[in-house]
Amino acid sequence: MKKVLKLIAILLGIGIITGCMNTPSKQRMNEELKKPEVIAVIEESIKNMDNDAFTEKGVVHSYAIDYDRTEYNPMGGINTTIIVNDNPDLYIIYVVKKKNQGYTVGGGVVSGVLNKMVEENK
Repeated sequence: MKKVLKLIAILLGIGIITGCMNTPSKQRMNEELKKPEVIAVIEESIKNMDNDAFTEKGVVHSYAIDYDRTEYNPMGGINTTIIVNDNPDLYIIYVVKKKNQGYTVGGGVVSGVLNKMVEENK
């Protein structure tokens, strides 16, 4: 009985270690988010939300990726929080995924305050 429990514990430990090894580190995910291709996709997605983004007429004037809140998405990709105009109440949460032809942004969640501001500005 003790041998069976030891064997189960060893197999469980190996499974946990293997699962953790497949999860990218926070540093590696943040390096991925700093690539010019990823930045271009994020900016394009912001412009799709706010047609006048990065202009005087638009709501979005600047953005910053919150690297402290970056995390691995179990369905694939990187959960990324974008802070807009240096205001933590104005944020967008995207899932950045690497595809064969480049990167895509999906699963956008826009804060209620930011969404209201963009809708009023249209």
